[in-house]
Amino acid sequence: PIVLSMILCDYYYRDAHTGKSILAGTFSSINSAGFPSKHGNCAIYVAMTDVASNGTAQLIFRKENADFSMQLPPWEVQASDNRHAVIEIGGNINGLPLPEPGSYEFVLLWNGAEIASRRMSVVKIDLDAPPPGA
Repeated sequence: PIVLSMILCDYYYRDAHTGKSILAGTFSSINSAGFPSKHGNCAIYVAMTDVASNGTAQLIFRKENADFSMQLPPWEVQASDNRHAVIEIGGNINGLPLPEPGSYEFVLLWNGAEIASRRMSVVKIDLDAPPPGA
């Protein structure tokens, strides 16, 4: 398959009447005041084309250059009769674990082989109160 897009957002759902994918609150980084932490709700949307046969798509969330890795549940993807068709998959992830600040990525596997990735940065922010008179 050819991956057309991988989008991180706050919420994803597919409208039952139109079949359209609905994405809300796209982002490329997450801020946190402390670590380890969990991001309350996030979602990922993937669009791909040239899907020649049925297969298994699976996401791995991992910290770059580190030991942290987490597999998400796989999707069984049905190929279309038209290889030019765009196949959309997505899902919500509640409580995404963030062990420390740094660069992370969602890696898309197709039948066990890495075919795409989407980077995301995790940043430590300071929530200290501003000094008096500021």
